[in-house]
Amino acid sequence: MRFLDLIRMSWGQIIRRKVVTLLCMVGLSIGCAAMIMALSIGTSVQEYGEKTLNENYKMDEITVTPNEGISSGGNKGQTSTFERGALTQQKIDIISKLPHVVSVAPMLKLDMLEMTTADGKSSWVEVTGTELGTLSRFGSRFAQGGASTTGGAVVANYGAIFGLADPEVVRQLNDKLMEDPYNDQLIQEYMQMMSTPAELFQAQINLKSQDMNTPSKIRTSSPLRVTGILDMQKGVNEESAKYDKKLYVSLETARMLADQLQTNPSSPAGRLNSALVKVENKQYVAQVEEQIKRLTLRTESNLFQEKMMSEQLGMYEKAAIGIGTFVMLLASLSIIVAMIMSTHQRRKQIGVMKVLGANLWQIRQMFITEAAVLGMLGGIVGVVIAYAAIGGVNQVLVNQISLQSSTPLNVVIQVSALPAGVAFSILTGIVSGIYPAISASRTNALEVIKSA
Repeated sequence: MRFLDLIRMSWGQIIRRKVVTLLCMVGLSIGCAAMIMALSIGTSVQEYGEKTLNENYKMDEITVTPNEGISSGGNKGQTSTFERGALTQQKIDIISKLPHVVSVAPMLKLDMLEMTTADGKSSWVEVTGTELGTLSRFGSRFAQGGASTTGGAVVANYGAIFGLADPEVVRQLNDKLMEDPYNDQLIQEYMQMMSTPAELFQAQINLKSQDMNTPSKIRTSSPLRVTGILDMQKGVNEESAKYDKKLYVSLETARMLADQLQTNPSSPAGRLNSALVKVENKQYVAQVEEQIKRLTLRTESNLFQEKMMSEQLGMYEKAAIGIGTFVMLLASLSIIVAMIMSTHQRRKQIGVMKVLGANLWQIRQMFITEAAVLGMLGGIVGVVIAYAAIGGVNQVLVNQISLQSSTPLNVVIQVSALPAGVAFSILTGIVSGIYPAISASRTNALEVIKSA
């Protein structure tokens, strides 16, 4: 029997039994749609998670810190030139030459310092010494100006331009709030003050610190000039960004400030607090980490975040596929029941086919082909249902995720999931039609014809 003849006969039976066909297709189409949605949601959520991780955690970056547990001394108490556990410029130079390393930003962090402007306004900021030219290589974007190589140059981040105010005004407002902490007007006034931006670009500033030995003595740095203002980082909440106040200076300027202000940075002279290492691709992070550890340094990356996310998403995807499979199993039961009923109703037809010379395999082919056509129709309808349901799914996800992240999650039907869903639906139809096909082929032609 030719394939086209099988298709024609199966289609005729499907059209003739509209109610049974509809019942079978409902389960198959829902199961196929659930399978397509499960695969698409899993892929979309994984891409969203990777994008969010890259924005918030910088998956291609490694934080390097000194290994405090390793002694830096040499033989007989003499200091080693390599300083085993310390993070030095020598080690920075070695790291920058490692394969797959794009850039290295050495860091020398000072204490929190008071920043004052020429008009008497001030704010507390975190000061970090680094190579200013590396800021743009690590994802920072300049809203104004840029990095400068001149001495005393400062780059301020987005939050540093907010909250600059007259110290006396701030003190008086704090005193009022201490007396009346639930006064909405005072709270609004304070929030307004902290949210008001100042014009810092090309402004001259000074940094101040309190003498630890003589609290009444205030140390003031040499004048510095703000040559660049960084834009707000992507993926960061604006309100949080306003309270993250940082200034970046060159390493030479940082060491000068440490001497002038006696800030006592955690690293001794010539050593660094930490370093950021940007890798060519996140797939090389683990390899580069191992090489850096050979320099007796500590490393930290966010690969574990990706691993945790993959495990969590894997659980969700398995659950969704399990639901789709369960629906498909229910659909297969409906097909088996429908096909068995069809076998009983078509016993006379099967008997006539056997008398005319049809063998067992040809009869089984007819029923299996009919079940496969049902599966294909259910798969096609399932694709339509999946596209129709995607809008509602996206709306639910937006409402849920918008509470935790400013970046919306948009699920897109994966093209690769469509043939997989339809194929699974057809396979379900074929498997479900095997038993009814075997049962039909065992029909006794003589008994059927006699009883007709």
